[in-house]
Amino acid sequence: MTRVHRTALVLATSQFAGVCAPGGVPTYSEVVLQARANFCQNPGSSFVLPCGTFFANGTPVLNDTGEYTIKLDVINGSGSQGAWFGFANTGTIGFLSEDRASISDPWINNNGYLVVPQTLSSTNGLYYYDSNIPQSGLLTTQPFGTGSWGGPIVNNSGAVGFRATFSGSGQAFYSYSGGSPTLHIAEVALNPNSPYSFLFSMAMNGNRQIAAHVRLGGVGQTGNNRPDEIRIFNQDKSSALIARDRDADINSPYSGFDSSRPAIMDDGRVAFIANLVAGGRGVFLSNGTVTKTIATTTTPGVTVIDFFPPHVNNDGLVVFRGKDGSNLSAIFVGDGTTLRRVIGEHDLVSTDLGVGRIDQHDSSPVFGGSVTINNHGDVAFQCGLTPPD
Repeated sequence: MTRVHRTALVLATSQFAGVCAPGGVPTYSEVVLQARANFCQNPGSSFVLPCGTFFANGTPVLNDTGEYTIKLDVINGSGSQGAWFGFANTGTIGFLSEDRASISDPWINNNGYLVVPQTLSSTNGLYYYDSNIPQSGLLTTQPFGTGSWGGPIVNNSGAVGFRATFSGSGQAFYSYSGGSPTLHIAEVALNPNSPYSFLFSMAMNGNRQIAAHVRLGGVGQTGNNRPDEIRIFNQDKSSALIARDRDADINSPYSGFDSSRPAIMDDGRVAFIANLVAGGRGVFLSNGTVTKTIATTTTPGVTVIDFFPPHVNNDGLVVFRGKDGSNLSAIFVGDGTTLRRVIGEHDLVSTDLGVGRIDQHDSSPVFGGSVTINNHGDVAFQCGLTPPD
């Protein structure tokens, strides 16, 4: 019996049935296959995607209109990478890199505007794809001297936030709009007056506020024993404290923060993952004064919280990856009152080839990349599929 044709990666959205009450966690009852990757020579080939293209470990990003984007690591065996733009079982490679160039995860806003960074190319910079025209091109190479544009996020106003890395001299958080970049904060290697020795990955909201895990110290003081914080950085270079670890505050319940990026709501609340002084790990949502516990590894039905970034929508629904009470990989959504398992390993789903199982034929991870949630409560993720038996 041929099985390999359904051992493939998939991108799907989980959609709740009916109307979600304000502040409530949706009940997820429908899983919709958006795209499936596979080799061209395999039975069944691919679905929606060109055969011979693969998601690898990319994170899908879903906007409020149901459009999504995800990085494609291989384009028909060439040395190019691509940013896929998809919607309702259709799609296109919105941006195709130069041969042997490198891109990282793209991001899409509610206007169908996509941004993606490209490096190791003849022209490094931030690139875009506008699905309404449709057209792709170079957005910017700024700020001057930047070698990479890490983790870009485009908000619904078209502003792009990113971490700029300058060759041999440090990193800084910028937002870009209207032809010029705005500096939010820089490491001490770039600005002697900065208290931060290292800036981890960032997130940005609709108000151009950047949230990030940061490390305090002088030049070269980047060890794990240094004080760490979660902060919001504004366009005027002011900042607001969200959380501190035990090295920064002896009374903190957090022994450390994940190096992956947090997530930020438009009202300034930040979702983050932290290791706990008391042991275990947790997912939290905080404005710096009031902190909600979304889940910990002692929460019933949660045994592991994965080292992948959480995501949050403007209703305060936080989505993250972990393992459930059966120690199987799963996706969870919570609001600090209710926690719900959305879907997980061994679950059966409908595919273009019939019923499939979220699984792998070996010990490979079942889910790839992280997960995102839109303002309707829909969750986007990618996973492996096998036959149901």
